[in-house]
Amino acid sequence: MKRFSICGLLAVVVSILAGCTQAPTIDLKECDAFVAAKPVWAEGRETERNLTLAFREVINTGRIGEAYMRLTASCNYRLRVNGEFVAHGPSVAAHDFYRIDCIDLKPYLQRGDNVIAVEVAGYNDDNYYLLNQPSFLQAEVEINGEVVAATGSNFKAYDLKQRKQDVPEFSFQRPHTEYYVLSADFEQWLNDTEWQGAEAVNLVEQPAKALLSRHVEYPDYTIHDATPQDNNVYAFKCNSTGFLGVKVKVEEPTRLQVRFDELLWEDGNVNAGRLGCQAYIIYELQPGDYNLESYEPYTMKYAQAVVESGKCTVERVYMRDYCNSDVDRATFVSGNEDLDRLFESARETFRQNALDVFMDCPSRERAGWLCDSYFTSRVAFDLSGDTQIERNFIQNFLLPEKFKHIDEGMLPMCYPSDHPNQNHIPNWAMWFVVELEEYLHRSGDRAMIDAAKPRVYALIDYFKPFLNEDGLLEKLTRWVFVEWSHANNLVQDVSYPSNMLYAHMLDVAGRLYNDAALNEQAEQVRKTIREQSFDGEYFVDNAVRGKGGKLTLSGEHTEACQYYAFFTRTATPELHPDLWKRLRDEFGPVRKQTNAYADVPFANAFIGNYLRNELLSREGLSTQILNEVVDFYLPMADLTGTLWENMTTVASCNHGFASHIAHVLYRDVLGVYDISPVEKKVVLRMIDSGLEQCKGSIPVGDESVDIEWTKNGEEFTVSLSLPEGYDYGVMPTENKVTVVVK
Repeated sequence: MKRFSICGLLAVVVSILAGCTQAPTIDLKECDAFVAAKPVWAEGRETERNLTLAFREVINTGRIGEAYMRLTASCNYRLRVNGEFVAHGPSVAAHDFYRIDCIDLKPYLQRGDNVIAVEVAGYNDDNYYLLNQPSFLQAEVEINGEVVAATGSNFKAYDLKQRKQDVPEFSFQRPHTEYYVLSADFEQWLNDTEWQGAEAVNLVEQPAKALLSRHVEYPDYTIHDATPQDNNVYAFKCNSTGFLGVKVKVEEPTRLQVRFDELLWEDGNVNAGRLGCQAYIIYELQPGDYNLESYEPYTMKYAQAVVESGKCTVERVYMRDYCNSDVDRATFVSGNEDLDRLFESARETFRQNALDVFMDCPSRERAGWLCDSYFTSRVAFDLSGDTQIERNFIQNFLLPEKFKHIDEGMLPMCYPSDHPNQNHIPNWAMWFVVELEEYLHRSGDRAMIDAAKPRVYALIDYFKPFLNEDGLLEKLTRWVFVEWSHANNLVQDVSYPSNMLYAHMLDVAGRLYNDAALNEQAEQVRKTIREQSFDGEYFVDNAVRGKGGKLTLSGEHTEACQYYAFFTRTATPELHPDLWKRLRDEFGPVRKQTNAYADVPFANAFIGNYLRNELLSREGLSTQILNEVVDFYLPMADLTGTLWENMTTVASCNHGFASHIAHVLYRDVLGVYDISPVEKKVVLRMIDSGLEQCKGSIPVGDESVDIEWTKNGEEFTVSLSLPEGYDYGVMPTENKVTVVVK
């Protein structure tokens, strides 16, 4: 009996309604069920570490109207058809949930026999990148509305033993390094319909899986080549993320190590261990021609081929991108070369750090961190015009009934991730709530906010036992984190930055859920912090409980603490004018050159300098923002083409939250202060930034806000194009603004 999936049936209906024979387009991101496929794996090997199985099926096709493959797996898969790369996935989901990819196979199929090949890596390893869950594949091929192959009834699987299992971990945040032992016919199983090169393993059905749609866009898989340098080093035009490809001709048995990194070491070589990673791939190769491509995505500007033994010639080094495919519509052109380069670097940074969640970096860990996401989610909306990735990111935190290894009521610091050491960052959980408010503004998704309510109130309940007699959090456990600076050494007992953020979280929760009691509590916490922490010059970072039970201020005050105070509105320019003037005029990144106020430890890039940008923006100090971001970020852009975790070579040179500079440029230079899809309104704020002209395009759904302005004296002349149904407003500034709507 012929069986139709929802996707297939929809396609047929659309075709009939359209009155045409052309294959219709369906939403490949929203398939959330299988028709016939069952989850399967090699019998008894579901929890075996670092086992890769090769699944294969030969299907015969005639005329193809439409052809789709639905699949999901643990940990991840690589799909190839007739030897040609098709996809890598799936999109990540919470523990015990799996997202389905739906792939249009029609471009890859030919009349007659076709080899459908799926490699699945079952890592079963605790890390921050891929969850430690039993291995499986669930997949089916549907042609012209009929399922012609499905796991559980079709597909054979093989343990080809091409990839070694007993190898080091890439990093403690990511699973195993790649080490291959290959002969020249290693890819025959991918494209030879008659291949019989190994004995199939016995597949057994696995427990049913909780399935979800992918929801987010599919990746960009564009291929680009590296340029050969000295010392067998190959350089990409800029920092790149994806699957590393190497084409080699092997003349005698060879052991080849390919190292990679974002920076080139002083001696002209690649330091594969710079970030505490094992950033290399090892190949043991018999004579022949090889086109080798990594299974896992990596990040690098440089790759180095080291022949450890034998003889071979490297003919090509390339990258198959594994990046966000939805940023090309966003533009920014100012005529200032430095600013334009910063925007392109920010966009490239986001592109490599935002596939299905907001990653902190695509190199060392590929983990979705809270707090990072607060900043990166703004960029996602600016560059793509939607909240698809942010929705997935938030949903992943809401799906599990509880988080294994994490204290009841607390949220993981990054997710989906394993945390067997039971560590968490209470501060980062607060940022989750803070982000929800901005997500609601961007999306209008009240249902997601309501779904998050139990998590939010459980988090508030988690903090209650830590409240002291003054209503402040005291002696928080686990990793109390303010930022990567001396401020993080001052979190004992009563951490005032932590309490400032706590008050901010309570205030946001009160607004989200119309809970006035939370707003009142927030204001009381702020009032208490002002009374206890402010010493007349600065806010002190913490107070320590002495032997007699008395709280005593440590007397230490950091730059980061002051930014937390103003960002959370514990302090304001009106209440603390002298401190604000000092911070505004004499602090910031420039202080490392002036060494002013040497007794106040510097803020770091993340999170202090990001909060500083927010504070300067509140006051409309666009020129100052530009000067500071150019001085701090431009050297990064010049070195790698991406923006870094911090300006140091011991950190990641490609960090998702650093893409926030794109948001800063749109808001504080281009003048698009806010876009509200809910209110269908664009708010402009035109402030002198020292530029005479600027233009840009910001996606809004399938449309865009297009703006171009020139400045003559104190007057801005703005040409504005809006999405259908949108209105605009102009915030009052000292400048005259004339707007012409196209």
